[in-house]
Amino acid sequence: MNHKQTIVITILSVLTLCCLTITIVDQRNKINQLEEQLQHEKLKYKMLYRDAIVRKAIESGG
Repeated sequence: MNHKQTIVITILSVLTLCCLTITIVDQRNKINQLEEQLQHEKLKYKMLYRDAIVRKAIESGG
């Protein structure tokens, strides 16, 4: 390989790694957002479950 090819391959490799890193960070942020949403939904469910009428309906499958 000549010098130009080596430089091009190196640059392409760095760009590829940057894109993959950005994708991983974006996915991690999405996971964090979904975990927060799940915690919020769990809290809402717990609050509803405290109501005796709602608890009976949930336990009876209705």
